[in-house]
Amino acid sequence: MRPLVGFASALALDASARDGLGDDLLMEAAAVGMAAAIDADPALRKAAASGSPSIAAVCGGGNNAGDALAVLRRLAFSGWKDLVALVPDSLGPLASRRLAEAGLAGARVIGLGDDAAHEAVARAGVVLDGLSGVGFKGPARAALVQAAALIASARGPVVSMDVPSGVGALGSVAADPSAPVCADITLCVEPLKAELYYPGFRPYAGRILPIGGVFDRSAGAASTMVLLEPGDLEDALPGLDPDCHKGDRGAVCAFAGSYGSTGAAVLCSRAAAAAGAGSVTLLARDELVPMLSTMLVAQMVRPESDPGTRRFTAALAGPGWGADERNAARLESLWDAALPLALDADALGLLATSCLARRCSPLLLTPHPGEFAPLAAVAAGAQPDDPAALELAARRVRFDTAAVVAETAAYFGAVVALKGSVTWIGDPDGRLAVWDGREPALATAGSGDVLVGLAAGFLARGASAWDAAKAAVIAHGLAGRALARRGFFEADALLPEVARLSYGRGINGNQG
Repeated sequence: MRPLVGFASALALDASARDGLGDDLLMEAAAVGMAAAIDADPALRKAAASGSPSIAAVCGGGNNAGDALAVLRRLAFSGWKDLVALVPDSLGPLASRRLAEAGLAGARVIGLGDDAAHEAVARAGVVLDGLSGVGFKGPARAALVQAAALIASARGPVVSMDVPSGVGALGSVAADPSAPVCADITLCVEPLKAELYYPGFRPYAGRILPIGGVFDRSAGAASTMVLLEPGDLEDALPGLDPDCHKGDRGAVCAFAGSYGSTGAAVLCSRAAAAAGAGSVTLLARDELVPMLSTMLVAQMVRPESDPGTRRFTAALAGPGWGADERNAARLESLWDAALPLALDADALGLLATSCLARRCSPLLLTPHPGEFAPLAAVAAGAQPDDPAALELAARRVRFDTAAVVAETAAYFGAVVALKGSVTWIGDPDGRLAVWDGREPALATAGSGDVLVGLAAGFLARGASAWDAAKAAVIAHGLAGRALARRGFFEADALLPEVARLSYGRGINGNQG
């Protein structure tokens, strides 16, 4: 895993480093790594060779412009030809020094307002975005909007320095932030910036490449946010004793399914088994038991009215369940049970409208953004159906993700896995973890049912809610990536792959 820091922490780190190293040395360290990343990328070299100019750096007036100009100079020293710097009328002192150096290295200089500026960007093989960095605060000024529009005319790939220009925190509840520059690649100085992984900003960052060697390796070590990587799965999985029997691997009870939604019950039950739970019992409405009994083989199906005597070590509720009064009462009884509980889908809606006290036993919630908004509204002190509160929560999910996930996790005393192309996991103690999945093939019916089943299976095996959420999200994401290499798939195709990953052997060597 890699540490993540917010923009405010990044600015503080930058200021502290400048006090010791000075502005010029710090900027040069960043330029070394960024230029090397560009120089080593075959696609960028090919794109640059097809353009005239090969690279155009579009600059604002601040230090982000200095980064782009220093990169331009270093690329010139590495043998890149036909480089152009497009600059505003006014540059800060640091950027002015970098512009003089780039000019001495052979880069041509064009004013942003010159007639030749648009043609230079449109014909460039690669465009460097050096308009603004982590110090940007919206709304965007007219000059930035015009320069961003200039970058949008590029036919070649756009490479942003540290962050795409225009990315910033949620400033107003009345309007979304201005759209930032849309980059194909973001060369982000480590520690990586959390805002790049906010759902509202992530599409604009493109491929995020970490640039090290600028700050001390311990920078960001105290952060409570991390970016999850494939190798983190094995550490999150609960251990397996070679001499264990099925009772040692835990028992899951699943409350799921209704008329028209039996598939959700089947998927979450089978996923709990794929996570390694020793046994899984689906407790269904009495009238559905005959139907569901023909759809499951290795999992037991029992009526809710007669759950049997098996002792369970974890429960899940919600997939395809329905949100009627009967299930609301069932949720209350589960709430008081002394075992870990994972909630999804309809159970989340029931939770948002309930007045349940904070749960004593472990709780894990797996909402998508629509299911999350009422929970966030409640956590903010509003009603779950308040339109203004729901609108604000939806906006905060996109542009204030870390804070709203942390607040909601703390309010409910639950680990919250906010599902999406990028999944954010929050713990009540303030920890946050991010899985940068971005696998469109996983956007299929039943995918979320598999995820909550995995989480419940890991809970049953003895994982904490925090580790169960991380393991479920990583295994689910890696399985989706593996299957997507062959094309689209249905959710049940995930089960053999997540079962392999959940066993926890050979993961690091086989997944990338």
